[in-house]
Amino acid sequence: MIFWHLGATLWLFRWIFRDPKVDVRFLFLGAFLPDLIDMPLGTLVLTSYSTSELWAHSLLAPSLYMVAVLFATRRGRRRRAFMAVGVGWLFHLLLDGMWVNQEVFLWPFFGDFPAGEAPFWPAAWERAMSDPWRWLKEAVGLGYLVWLWKHLRLGERDRRRQVLETGRLPHHVA
Repeated sequence: MIFWHLGATLWLFRWIFRDPKVDVRFLFLGAFLPDLIDMPLGTLVLTSYSTSELWAHSLLAPSLYMVAVLFATRRGRRRRAFMAVGVGWLFHLLLDGMWVNQEVFLWPFFGDFPAGEAPFWPAAWERAMSDPWRWLKEAVGLGYLVWLWKHLRLGERDRRRQVLETGRLPHHVA
C-alpha cells in the first residue's frame, strides 16, 4: 500500500508533531522502510517464511534504530532527519495494525515469526484484490496527498522544486 502509507504518515506527523522543519523525504523513507527490508528478505531470500512481515515489522527494530540515532548524532538537522525515518517507521507499524500480530510486533518475546502462505508472490495479487479495505485506505491516502498538493500549490514549479531540494513542506496548511 503506497498511497496509504505516504498520505496517512504525513497526515499523522503533521497532526501530532506540527514540525515545519521535518524533511518529508526521510519521513517517507521511514514509511516504506519495513516493506523495503522485509518484503525481499521474507519472500525472496528466506523463502521458508513466505511472508512480508519479519524483523523490520517488529517494535524492536525501529526502537533500536532510534536509540542508535540518539547516541550517534547531535541535535540539529541530521538528527531530525534520521529521527524522521524512525517516526515514519513507527507510523508504518501503526498503519499496518502490527499490534494485532503479536508474534511479529513483539518479536522475539513470542517465539519465531509465523510462516505465511507459500508461495507468496503467486497469491499476492489475489490477496490484494480480495481486500476492499486495502483499496479504501489507498483512496484515503491518495485523497489526502492530492488535497495537500492543491492546497500547498505544489503544481507551481518553484514551490515543488523547493520541496524537493529541502524536503520541507510550506506551512500554514493542516
